Amino acid sequence: MNRRNFLKAAGVTGAVLSTNPLLAGEKKLKSIPTASNVGAFFGEVDESGKLVKITPQISDKDPKIPWSEAWIDRVYNPTRIKYPCVRKSYLEAKGIKANSKPELRGKEEFVRVSWDEAIKLVLEKLQSVKPDEIYNASYGGWGHPGLLHNCSATAGRFFNTVIGGAITMDGEHSNGAAGKVNTTIVGDLEVYSLQTAHEVILDNTQVYVMWGADILKCNQIDFKVANRANNPYYDKYAKSKIKFITIDPQLTPIAKKLNAKWIKIRPNTDVALMLGMMHYLYTSNQYDKNFIQNYTYGFDKFLPYLLGKTEDKVEKTPAWASKITGVEESVIKALADTFVKNRTFLAGNWAMQRAHHGEQADWTLMVLAAFIGQIGLPGGGFGFSMHYSGGGQASSGVMLPAGLPQGKNKVRAKIPASRISEAILNPGKKIKFKGGELTYPNVKIFYNVGANTLGHQPDANSLIKALRTLDTVIVHEPWWTPTAKMADIVLPATTTLERDDISYGGSYSQDYVYAMRKVIEPLYEARDDYDVFEEMAKMVGVREHRKFTGGKTKMERIQGFYDRSDCPNYMSFEEFWEKGFLSFTPDESAYKYVRHADFRADPINNKLRTETGKLQIFSDKFDSYKLDDFKGHPIWLEPDEWLGDKEKTKEFPFHVVSPHPTYRIHSQLDNCFVRKLYKVGNREPVLINSNDAKKLGIKNGDTVEVFNNRGSLLAGAVVSDDIMSGVISIQEGVWYDPESLDNPRCNAGHVNVLTNSISTSTMAQATTANTCLANIKKVDVKPYKGIKLPVVKGA
Repeated sequence: MNRRNFLKAAGVTGAVLSTNPLLAGEKKLKSIPTASNVGAFFGEVDESGKLVKITPQISDKDPKIPWSEAWIDRVYNPTRIKYPCVRKSYLEAKGIKANSKPELRGKEEFVRVSWDEAIKLVLEKLQSVKPDEIYNASYGGWGHPGLLHNCSATAGRFFNTVIGGAITMDGEHSNGAAGKVNTTIVGDLEVYSLQTAHEVILDNTQVYVMWGADILKCNQIDFKVANRANNPYYDKYAKSKIKFITIDPQLTPIAKKLNAKWIKIRPNTDVALMLGMMHYLYTSNQYDKNFIQNYTYGFDKFLPYLLGKTEDKVEKTPAWASKITGVEESVIKALADTFVKNRTFLAGNWAMQRAHHGEQADWTLMVLAAFIGQIGLPGGGFGFSMHYSGGGQASSGVMLPAGLPQGKNKVRAKIPASRISEAILNPGKKIKFKGGELTYPNVKIFYNVGANTLGHQPDANSLIKALRTLDTVIVHEPWWTPTAKMADIVLPATTTLERDDISYGGSYSQDYVYAMRKVIEPLYEARDDYDVFEEMAKMVGVREHRKFTGGKTKMERIQGFYDRSDCPNYMSFEEFWEKGFLSFTPDESAYKYVRHADFRADPINNKLRTETGKLQIFSDKFDSYKLDDFKGHPIWLEPDEWLGDKEKTKEFPFHVVSPHPTYRIHSQLDNCFVRKLYKVGNREPVLINSNDAKKLGIKNGDTVEVFNNRGSLLAGAVVSDDIMSGVISIQEGVWYDPESLDNPRCNAGHVNVLTNSISTSTMAQATTANTCLANIKKVDVKPYKGIKLPVVKGA
């Protein structure tokens, strides 16, 4: 689809053309190279300095995708924060909590203030508390992929070099459960590791299992700079002789493209399915005894559990698994036969471990792969990142620049990623964590740079309650995100296109380094986060300012990143900065890469970094923790909420899954024209099975309410046979927008008002967003006009 047809189909032609004077007559433009999470491009700027056109760079292998062009809309969007703002009651109370009415966060108007007043207010507040009472909520790097202006790194450097540190997050939302388990099992996180190359898959794989993995969607973006180089491989996959199987409550577009056999499974029951397969492989004598004996540890300790000879007395047969998963017993056996008799690749996902007892998901899949015995063989084994940031692409192997060093954090307190709300509401509470104990700190200041916490935290209403108990909430943001609206002090930050920086891409291929040059001057009164922190460091003292900057300018930092890599061997910095990119060609051997091949070839000299040097079917370390909800080997435990719970499903009969959005990066892009591609009645769509919809009188395009005991939302119904009965799907990341100041029901369809806030277990204490039951009904409500902006007096 060409650009004009795409815009026409999206119904946004007029909206975009109004920002693009080129179509009324070309003018001489200045072309500036830059890059972002959604791709590398040239920003075309007119004589007045306005960005009017986006031209993809050569590294973008699928430039028809509109996300880069969306930058024009994002930069000039009405949701931009124009000036430093302070919540009215907070300003009047001069920051004194007793008088600042924190219960009005998210409801009250703001007052425009000067930068001098705002920075002074922030610094005075930070210096009025101890470092271990400040929570640095600047999470991850999705807000900006640059090495200098990475939001969490910049904030971390300020707190560690100037303030003395701050409370930080332990783990992450993406892989919180897997991150606490996989290294012990297989010696590596796996979820971010280099994957078996696409060429190897095409030449050797006979059966490719997408186990809940949508291998298309998240390969359109990147944690660094997206290249969309996986897309041509999917065309080759579709023409290959590989048999694709998808095990998923939803039939994804990529599964359709690959003509995959769809195995419908109840959400959160994958571990039971895997155990049933392993039982069948063992009892039918098809499991790989040689691999189990030479490459794994603890089979003898796991087997009694599999055969029902331990405390639970339950044999994990295919019949047992069928009752739990909804997958027929004959299908379970047939799948196991297929896997073990063909060169089979198991593409895992991240969603399974974002569930109650999510620690079991990756572990059990790896043990199943061990039973099959193809780990380390070309086209066989497993991978947990074929769906993310270009997984499967050959790596250049070039040493690329490292990011901004953060210095030493003197504050030892951390909060597990999913426990933020609970920690704020329960200071001093002790919880079990990673085999030990953790005490929640006493958070007084919540400081957030470039992260929409209210977008990614489960049980949004609980988080809102927690935020309204704090002394102070401070946010740096380019846009009025839901989190910015909940702040006391809001500082307008520059966008990616208003900063100079450097980055690389893709995350796996690492075959490009990009000059992220400033395309336009900062709009309104926006400032770089780095500049804000440098100004505060200067106000603290000469020594602190020196520690923060390292005695270097921003451009000296950028060139330093470049010079400390392999890049100067290929091109001078000056030439690189002018051209905009430097590319590398992977060696031929990179296209033959097989994950775990070295271990397979020689398990003695290439042992895994585990307790025994082997894949741990059983872990003595984990067993020593003596936890009730996490053992020394994989186990099946019923989730807190699932379709097998007859009592809970009486009131809430639908399981809600909340996958990554197709047209956003989490909450990014929810404020631009791209939303018109998929919104239903301006609200987030909810996918519902056609039979379920018929029973409830719901038709395509209807406005529906989805609700449970945690909250409720309004969404637009999409009736489809691409989702199994009893399951509904709402993509995460919508900007939370309550119906009114007194009604918290989300008018926009933000799924995290529904999601579960319990932890995976006392082991990882990770997020369980995908363990969620709810109900749905058709409603008659007023049309939704879109995101409401706060009132700013004096603007």
